[in-house]
Amino acid sequence: MSHRVAVLHLGQVVELGERRAVFDSPQHSYTRKLLSAVPVADPAQRRERTLLQGDILSPIRKVGDEPEHLPLVQVATGHFVAQEVGSAERLAS
Repeated sequence: MSHRVAVLHLGQVVELGERRAVFDSPQHSYTRKLLSAVPVADPAQRRERTLLQGDILSPIRKVGDEPEHLPLVQVATGHFVAQEVGSAERLAS
């Protein structure tokens, strides 16, 4: 249906790229969590799920308490990911 995919988290693009690149090699933790939640009917194809840990972020914010917009970093040709706190070493590899 689409050639490019953008993954949004609380209104911010956290991963953007060609469909195959994002689905086959998700780089952002939120993208990996979303993909692990997709139900698979065939038991032979099921994989380990990545469960959400910690508090769920609220999309409700006070005026002036806007989230920090993280710049997208290119990790491969046409594949961009919002850098997560503590992930610089993972993106560099």
